[in-house]
Amino acid sequence: YCVKSGSRLALIAYFVIQIPLSGLIVFLGKGAGFNALLMLPLVGHAVILLSRTWAYTVCGAITVAYVIATSSFHPPITGIGTDLITFVAGMVFVLVFTQATVEEEKSHAEVERLAHELQGVNAKLREYAVQAEELAITKERNRLAREIHDGLGHYLTIIHMQIQAVQAITTDKDPRVQEALEHARDLSQEALAEIRQSVSALRATPGETRPLTELLTGLVNENQLSGTATFFQIIGEIRPLTPQIELTLYRAVQEGLNNVRKHSAATRVEVLLDYNNSNFIRLRIEDDGSGSENPSGGFGLMGLRERAHLLNGQVNTITRPGAGFILEVEIPG
Repeated sequence: YCVKSGSRLALIAYFVIQIPLSGLIVFLGKGAGFNALLMLPLVGHAVILLSRTWAYTVCGAITVAYVIATSSFHPPITGIGTDLITFVAGMVFVLVFTQATVEEEKSHAEVERLAHELQGVNAKLREYAVQAEELAITKERNRLAREIHDGLGHYLTIIHMQIQAVQAITTDKDPRVQEALEHARDLSQEALAEIRQSVSALRATPGETRPLTELLTGLVNENQLSGTATFFQIIGEIRPLTPQIELTLYRAVQEGLNNVRKHSAATRVEVLLDYNNSNFIRLRIEDDGSGSENPSGGFGLMGLRERAHLLNGQVNTITRPGAGFILEVEIPG
């Protein structure tokens, strides 16, 4: 009760009551069976509950109480000398042993505290490393977007304009020539559209203030507009995630749906975000497309695996030709 109360007054009251009470027991027992041993636990209590100075003071009070109690059945003070030496020796043993135990427990608690702090520092370092990685990736993506737009996009625009100019000034009425020019013009226009889409994808970054579910819903709606039936389901209670985890999940859905549009010829896609497990978050993208002979995927999935690995997560794919494609991402969080 005194320890739980945390009151210094309660601790003082404890020893004020216990020391005279133990002395009274020794007095009434007349030293039978060396009942003074009942006073020794108070030495351990003093070491555990009090500062070192106060513990020594209590030990002195215990010794005085012992001398007063035993003087009743050893009237001459010299008669208690042998018992007093034995009692003091036992008290010193309890004092030293208890102090060693307390110091060991303190050292153990300090080691655990430092280990806990080290874990926190390591977690912060991993978070900073992920942030630095994301910043480097963003800068590189923006640089590539500029290069593609200013280089390849510029030349494709010139080619498209030159084809249109040839169509305007050519006097050759051969339908094959006109058909070839129209085909070349259409191809250049499609290439420009692809360039714009690639640049847009490279520069796209999820909004920092928008919830993850809203961002993923936007990606699902975009894929729906492409003509593929796309469904989004959330399982479990939504909980806050770190920005790095949210960005990785966003990129996973972005990459998965992009692959569906480009390669799978799917008619249906299901996106599942699972919060059921409190230790990790799981994302699953499944389509009914043509599947693949290469479950490891290309550079997009390779980059996604690297992102997940930085967060101690993993990316799994399940596919075979004609049986669709399943992309699973699992990240602690």
